[in-house]
Amino acid sequence: MATENAVAKFFKGYGRLTIFMIPIGVAINFIGGQIALLLKLPVYLDSIGTILVGATCGMLPGALVGALSNILNSITSPPTLAFGILSIMFGLLAGFLGRRGVFRSWWKTLLSAIPFALIGGVLGAIITIIVFGGLAVGGGAIVVGALVAAGLDTNTANFVAQVPMDILDKVPSVMIVYAIIKGMPKRLHAKLPLGYVYLSKDKNPVRPGTTAAA
Repeated sequence: MATENAVAKFFKGYGRLTIFMIPIGVAINFIGGQIALLLKLPVYLDSIGTILVGATCGMLPGALVGALSNILNSITSPPTLAFGILSIMFGLLAGFLGRRGVFRSWWKTLLSAIPFALIGGVLGAIITIIVFGGLAVGGGAIVVGALVAAGLDTNTANFVAQVPMDILDKVPSVMIVYAIIKGMPKRLHAKLPLGYVYLSKDKNPVRPGTTAAA
């Protein structure tokens, strides 16, 4: 009963539309992730939904989408479960940047790919080395294998490969999110927790009902 009340309070604070956005975000992640895995692409495409929900609904909904998506993807690719913390951090970062209006500007959105890529690339490489002994999974295995064949040690190959790969992945991911947010009707933004950010013309938008700091 206590757990149900806690869940109810959580969703009540974010609104009904957030409840619908969460499975939509998970679905977007799953489709993108499966395409990348099946085609063995050197990108992941499994965080678009996480970033979208984080940018429009907040840090916690974004993190929840990341966690659920990681669990779902692990059904067909169990090794991806080890990277769950990355998915959660993507959601938290998206909510943080969304609240600050980063996704209102195309060039700020483009630059946001850097911190996302650093989280995915650096921490992803560390997880790969610690958990899998440096044996990359998915499309990344091809790039790492090529670098090792070229003479790099496995650990160095992971860092050299994964950071650029994550930038390659996050640039289209964040720009797709930017395009989706731009295309959302105002009435939809009005019902989202961070919708006020995209409806406001102020440089530093303030949530309705609150006052800006002096």
